[in-house]
Amino acid sequence: MAITSLIDKSKDLTIFKVTGVLSFDMAFPVIEAFYDDDPTRHVLWDLTDTTDIAFTTEEVFEIVNFEPRYQGKRKSGKTAFVAQKDILFGLSRMFEIQSGIQEAPYAIMVFRSLYEAHQWLFDSGPFAPEIP
Repeated sequence: MAITSLIDKSKDLTIFKVTGVLSFDMAFPVIEAFYDDDPTRHVLWDLTDTTDIAFTTEEVFEIVNFEPRYQGKRKSGKTAFVAQKDILFGLSRMFEIQSGIQEAPYAIMVFRSLYEAHQWLFDSGPFAPEIP
């Protein structure tokens, strides 16, 4: 269980790759560090190697309501989640919906494929950058 990150400054994109079980205790420090630094405009959470997500309802609300993201960082940015397993896709969709209810300052969408996520992040039709 780990979260690795890759920053592509040319695309203003950070990719977080999650392996194993994604828990609040693992994710929240990564999110805090991302916003404490100079965050990229776009974020992709790659959950294709994630085996499960272990968040309580309260922990989901804590991430959705995380204050630093409302301080003008990532203006007009987008966050994409890629989850191929049904349970991970459903849990990610709940986060997406809750973010909409809480009026997150940037768009959040969940996808089944990296290709679709890249199309949406970059509004580029058939273009999809390669993922290392």
